[in-house]
Amino acid sequence: MISVPSAATWGPPTATKHALLIHGLTSSSHTWHRVAASLVAEGYFVTAPNLVGHGSRISPDYHFSSIAQDLHPYIEGRHYALVIGHSLGAATALSLFPHLPVSHPTAILLVDPPMQQGPEKLDFLDEMFTDICVNIKSSEAYGIENPLWTREDNIYRELGTRLCSVDAVHGILRQNRPWCFFDSFNAVPDKWKITVVVADPAINKLCTVEDISPYPHIRAVMVPGAGHWIQSEFPEIIVEEALKRVAELDTV
Repeated sequence: MISVPSAATWGPPTATKHALLIHGLTSSSHTWHRVAASLVAEGYFVTAPNLVGHGSRISPDYHFSSIAQDLHPYIEGRHYALVIGHSLGAATALSLFPHLPVSHPTAILLVDPPMQQGPEKLDFLDEMFTDICVNIKSSEAYGIENPLWTREDNIYRELGTRLCSVDAVHGILRQNRPWCFFDSFNAVPDKWKITVVVADPAINKLCTVEDISPYPHIRAVMVPGAGHWIQSEFPEIIVEEALKRVAELDTV
């Protein structure tokens, strides 16, 4: 069975500015609640889909091309001023590049993206995320581990793991090999502005500023003191960097 698309939304649908927020592996649309609230205050209508394999949505096909195709209901006929993706959601945002209108000014924020992963690292992540989905931690446990998260962040993290399929973990990490997204940076339309926000390398080195340095048209920002879940630890920085990029669209 393949379940129908689902998403969380914030703000008035009549807003003139739209934002698309894409969550990471074993997470859910609600991971964006604080970022979304801030964007609504800036006049946005925010859509955050639940990726296939998440939010009790299942599929036999977890290739990134199929994950991107699954998001078509949220893309067709819509122009987003802002697209933000975290981790797997960042990789998904990169997979959406062929589907986004090149003529429409778009700010894209990639939050701690897994740009390139070798087979051994993917095997490690497969085992780690499988354990996360099988041995569910309580929201209280997440709160102890992540003192910068709010109570809602902890609850939504637990919920995400409960509604993510172990088959999705296996499918995403096994069906997408080799795993490399740097080629996506080689042909960025003139009207798009991209920022990569990465964790403090002393805490997490999934992606570093040095990884992005060969691409001078991509802005890289490191957040001191941040781990992988930057949108939960420092949502104000995510919003600030996103709105900076949106402001630059007016100069395109």
